[in-house]
Order: sequence, then C-alpha cells, then structure tokens
Amino acid sequence: MLSVEGATVYYGRVRALREVSLTVNNGEIVTLIGANGAGKTTLLNAIAGIMTLTSGQVRLDGKPLSGLPAHKVVRVGVGYVPEGRQVFGSLSVLDNLMLGGYSRNIGSWFDLLSPLGRFVRRGQVQNGLQNVYRLFPILKERSKQRAGSLSGGEQQMLAIGRALMSSPKILLLDEPSLGLAPNLAREILHLLVRLRQEGVTILLIEQDAMAALRIANRGYVMERGRIVAEGTTGELLGNERLMRAYLGRAIT
Repeated sequence: MLSVEGATVYYGRVRALREVSLTVNNGEIVTLIGANGAGKTTLLNAIAGIMTLTSGQVRLDGKPLSGLPAHKVVRVGVGYVPEGRQVFGSLSVLDNLMLGGYSRNIGSWFDLLSPLGRFVRRGQVQNGLQNVYRLFPILKERSKQRAGSLSGGEQQMLAIGRALMSSPKILLLDEPSLGLAPNLAREILHLLVRLRQEGVTILLIEQDAMAALRIANRGYVMERGRIVAEGTTGELLGNERLMRAYLGRAIT
C-alpha cells in the first residue's frame, strides 16, 4: 500500500534522512524503532506532506504523494496522529472530530452545489463519527467537553479518532503511548491490533519498542537517518545483537 523509495530530507545543511526505503502492505502494522534523533518522526512528516523530500519518492497505492501539501495527502488516504496528540484544547471533543472529517466535506463543485452530494457527504461524516464512538465510547460521553480538559489517555483516543474521521487507507502514529500510564499504554496498543483486524493499515513509531514489535507484523530499525535493519518481528526479536544494541537487552 505504501512505498518509500530513497527518501532524503535535509534540515538546513544537516541530512536528517539518508535514502530511506520501506514498504507497508495492506492490513499490516509496521513499526519503526531506533533512538531519539534517528529520523523516525522526520520520515512520518515527509510521508504526511508536512516536510518536503530533497530526493526520493513516496507512493500510496502506486500513486505519488511527494510534492503534495499535507491537506491533499489527507484527502488521498493518509491519516496522521502526531507525537504529543496535539488536539485543539479549546474546542469540544465533537468539534475536534468534525475537523478530522473535513476532507469528507470537500468535494467537487457538483458535490458542493448538489443537495444529493451534500446529503451523501453528511452521511459519510456521521458514519465516521459513529464508528469513532463505537471504538471510543468515552468520547461520545464527553462529546461536549473541552478537549483540553480530557486526561492524557482520552486525548490520545481523541487524536486517533480525529485521524480515523478522514477514513484513511493508512494510519501514521508517532509515539501513541507517550506520557501514558502503563495500563493506558497497553489499552492504546491493543486498540491498534483491533484496528488492524478491522482492515486499517498502520505505520507505527512507539517508545516501547518491545511492545510495538510484539503487535507488529514487521519492523525497521533506524539509526542516524538510515534503515540499518529490517525483518519480521520474530526475526528482529530473535536477533540478540540487534536487541542489545537498540533495546539494551536480548530477549530471553
């Protein structure tokens, strides 16, 4: 579904990504692991259209994404849950979700001017909203509450729900368990498994690399802007040298 080919990104004179290539197949969870500063977030930003590639190509279902602005990348099927959640704290839970579904409200001039087109799009948004409420019943209970007053775990649920409102083909998640209590972190990761079972494809950065590898199908290891190892999660977890180098210990 997603392919990245030779992606290179510079911050000024500093090369943050060095010819990174990876693939994510339909229905997979693929995780990126590596130390802080390895380039993982930069890669997600480049895929999402937030950063511009210096060279290389990103494709979704074979169609190029490189050069598209972020709002158009969302419209073609990429959902992004950034590090730190970044919900709109002064807006209600419902307003945050509706903003996530904005791409469903934007269509051709015919859609905008046609009563039938507007009706269909309103129906799509409401279906998306009900799906989010099914996954996160607490968001329905607190739909009128300010997002900034939610707990950290609830804000993370809202950030994921907001991204799902655009009905993405692939979901990019950057550190979804960051700052959460262990039980809430486990709940979020279990949710990702459920989303995969429902057909959502996921590219995941997660601070708890061990937990990420246990729910993912495959993984890539990044170091200093490069991919230095890849494989199925079984292969990566079984590589004692790799585990000692990147996770501080081997699996026993």
